[in-house]
Amino acid sequence: MTETLFEYDHLLMRSEYRTPDVHTHLAVHLIVGFGADLHCIVNENSFKAKAIIIASDVPHTVYSDSGEMLVFLFDPASRYANELERSCLHGESFFCPEEEQVRKINALWQENKNSLVKADRAILGCLGLTKADDLRLDERISEALAILKEMEEVPEDAVGFLCERVFLSKSRLSHLFKENLGISLSRYLAWEKMRKGYICFQKYGNITDAALMAGFDSPSHFAATCKRMFGISFSEYSKS
Repeated sequence: MTETLFEYDHLLMRSEYRTPDVHTHLAVHLIVGFGADLHCIVNENSFKAKAIIIASDVPHTVYSDSGEMLVFLFDPASRYANELERSCLHGESFFCPEEEQVRKINALWQENKNSLVKADRAILGCLGLTKADDLRLDERISEALAILKEMEEVPEDAVGFLCERVFLSKSRLSHLFKENLGISLSRYLAWEKMRKGYICFQKYGNITDAALMAGFDSPSHFAATCKRMFGISFSEYSKS
């Protein structure tokens, strides 16, 4: 069983799935195990840890013998991801928090586990993320991100649509996006389309409607993208 708190800039899951496939996506992770160690494979490095922070766009899989983990996924364009990159990762693929901090996170979870909202706020506060400064972005990139957030779907010509709204050429918008966020616009749009699919599924409870409304060609395309990005099937997620 998986419990999920879906915020626009991050996702919190209390998950019991055991063996996700190795996968790569743009989110920055924080994963905390309960009781048993985490088995981690990051960039083909295999090791055990109590908790791990994984950078954006790094091949990885993490699982626990007990099955239960707390998983945060932070949008790469969020202040949370930016702060974790700055304060913990320092350009590295992963970082393992000290045991004392892991114990604090576990204690906060035990105190607040009946409410994912309270647990989310408490743990983010423990990590110092609630005071993270907003990203300092080019105003046109900030506007493009705001426009994407308000859209219910990612249309086929999303780049052209954004260019018209922020008065930039496709090449200039792509360059500024990469320069400001360190990721390509095309890859972020794929990430955004996946997020729209999850949002639509939460609203309507139907994978077919969710896939088509988010801009996917078909439900199978949506499901395959989920498996590729997150290492688990959409059916596992939809049980939450």
